[in-house]
Amino acid sequence: MVGENQRAKGFRNPRLGRASSFGQGAVPLLGLSQTQQFAKQEFARAKRYDYPLTIGVCCLDRIDRLADLYGAETRTLLMDQLARLFHARSRTTDIVGRIGEDRLLWVLPHTPLVGARVAADRLLEAIEDLELASGSRTLRVTLSVGFACYVDRNTLFLDSVLAQAEAALLRAQDRGGNRVEWHPLPVHTPEQVEDTENEERRDGDVEPA
Repeated sequence: MVGENQRAKGFRNPRLGRASSFGQGAVPLLGLSQTQQFAKQEFARAKRYDYPLTIGVCCLDRIDRLADLYGAETRTLLMDQLARLFHARSRTTDIVGRIGEDRLLWVLPHTPLVGARVAADRLLEAIEDLELASGSRTLRVTLSVGFACYVDRNTLFLDSVLAQAEAALLRAQDRGGNRVEWHPLPVHTPEQVEDTENEERRDGDVEPA
């Protein structure tokens, strides 16, 4: 945990044009056991009440490389800043917590993949605005997200959805990072979900005879 009087070194927001300290007042994140507990509870609710639940596994790209270049403290500071962005840009109903040293779990209740993708794209854009400056060199920080969605009761276990989200994350990283990927089966793609929602809205506009 970063001390209250410990300042992050080398981080700045290019839109502000000045150095920013991100190490002070670290945003608390759920630990591993708490994250698993809340995720299981939300998954059980989604099954019971039959609503969509999207789960994302998030990882900063090249975080191991950045830690090797600039020290282990960099990993802590980067994860702290990622937590700040989630705190500022995610919904109060979302669950965000650690599931590893460099991974966050993002649980979005009542959210199909199309809605989760919009939220993730906004988060990726915000992270792209952050830069790590070291002397005359500047490195950009990017994020990869893998999504999977519980959409029906045929999915019995949370671990199945987590494995799908992890596989989607690895695919995003293999494709260069700074992107969102989703598990295609048995989950509907965002385009399919959007088409279904459009059809439902059109059906709802038709008044009964």
